[in-house]
Amino acid sequence: MSAAPRRTTANTTTIRRDYDRRKKRGPMRKTGRPLWRQPMLLGIAVLLLGCGGGGGWWAWREGWLVEAQARIDAASRSVIGAITPFKLADVTVEGRDYVERGAILAALNVRQGDSLLGVDLQASRQRLEAIDWVASATVERRLPDTLYVTLRERRAVALWQNGTEYTLIDRNGRTVRASRMPPGAESLLLLGGAGAPEHVGELLLLLAYEPALTRQLRAAVWVGQRRWNLVLTNGVEIWLPEEDAVAALQQLAKLEERHKLLSREYGVVDLRLPDKLYLRKRGSGGDPSPGPA
Repeated sequence: MSAAPRRTTANTTTIRRDYDRRKKRGPMRKTGRPLWRQPMLLGIAVLLLGCGGGGGWWAWREGWLVEAQARIDAASRSVIGAITPFKLADVTVEGRDYVERGAILAALNVRQGDSLLGVDLQASRQRLEAIDWVASATVERRLPDTLYVTLRERRAVALWQNGTEYTLIDRNGRTVRASRMPPGAESLLLLGGAGAPEHVGELLLLLAYEPALTRQLRAAVWVGQRRWNLVLTNGVEIWLPEEDAVAALQQLAKLEERHKLLSREYGVVDLRLPDKLYLRKRGSGGDPSPGPA
């Protein structure tokens, strides 16, 4: 009488057979490491020896590994983009006043119909922040079909005339290059003189003390790398001293309130000497004459 057959599933039987075969043949395997691993390990060893211990590991980790990871990420985005239905249909930009739309699209490097999931958000942000006007940027995917960009732009506070060239300046004195002047640039404060952009922050603080005079200001010229001449909209020039410019401007504001100097026949108000004020009439080529105390 034969024994009843053992009841097992096909999968279990296959797994046991493979396991038994490996167990029996195991002691005879002396093939060593696969050949494809040997050059890689040798290369790593040479790199470690060449760079020296922990430094070699750091170089490998921060160099080759980072580059490899970047390539893997790019390949993953391509594969995911190819098999997903999310295609780019629109780019929405928030906070754009000065940056041209073409510059944004060039920085994003995308076209309508591209895979939305294939867009490298970090690289796009970095390219946007390389634009002169852009202080910071964020880039988001908004499914199913929109790339959403938020910009924080630098704000131009003045227009610097350097010879025949005009350059936009932000409040930190940074020059902002632009292919064309943005709307409203003609109303910005006009700066003149070598080195003026580096001192525009100090000028803005100075003008904040006397807003009534500031509203009449058209231009400011940095003179001799040490002081400002202010030019009002009616053509009157105010020569400020090198030191205590705030006190001089406040003195002028008081005199203007009493004597209306800035709306009379004077073309120059000289405040360069402490506790002194000199006036020059319009069209006069002589030295300024003393004004009212």
